[in-house]
Amino acid sequence: MHIIPVIDLMHGQVVQAIQGQRQHYRPIQSQLTDSHTLIDIVAAILQVYPFDCLYIADLNAITRQETRPNHLTLIEQAMAEFPQLNWWIDAGFQHAKELMSWQSASMTPILASESMPDTQTYAQMRQICPSSVLSLDFFRDGFHGPAELLSSPQQWTQPTIIMSLPKVGANLGPDYTQLATLKTQHPQHALYAAGGVRHAQDIETLSQAGAKGVLIASALHQKQLTQQDLMHWGDIKKPVA
Repeated sequence: MHIIPVIDLMHGQVVQAIQGQRQHYRPIQSQLTDSHTLIDIVAAILQVYPFDCLYIADLNAITRQETRPNHLTLIEQAMAEFPQLNWWIDAGFQHAKELMSWQSASMTPILASESMPDTQTYAQMRQICPSSVLSLDFFRDGFHGPAELLSSPQQWTQPTIIMSLPKVGANLGPDYTQLATLKTQHPQHALYAAGGVRHAQDIETLSQAGAKGVLIASALHQKQLTQQDLMHWGDIKKPVA
């Protein structure tokens, strides 16, 4: 199981995501560190487990903040500080030119369906960056993105993220049914579950439902996932130095 921590950035600091209601996000209250800065949060996370990948959601970019800059410079500083990591970056990419300005050797762009205007743009981005990862984004009112993208699994990436935003930060558990349904319909795809993981039992249940990876945040910061849990389920089988 590939386990990837998620970090949400807004206005220069790490925030706590709650059910995709971004207007209510506040600075994160982590049991791993009192800091809200990106580099401190990453360092604290890596003290728990030697993750090989981090997912960054740049909420200024995703929400198209005209008066607030994106976090590209801040993320690049963190990438230089932790060169061993692969960085998955969701910056609300809406067109190919925007994607190109973010590309670097150690950055994997997340092509979020909620930001995608149409499948033609998606295809252009995939051509520019074949290593990009698709996120299929589900909100309270259902799927956000081009309907054709959801119904055309031949356009999906390996892996593809199933993002259940109503489950994020809600302490209600993941959307097992949705993951299992999509896996049954498309068994050839490696699906990563995002949203709602509370503890090791959730990871086990998602694995049984067919997930090949999970994205985590709150459970890590609240110490509901221990180093032992991560050693059991994660791909990396070595102790933290």
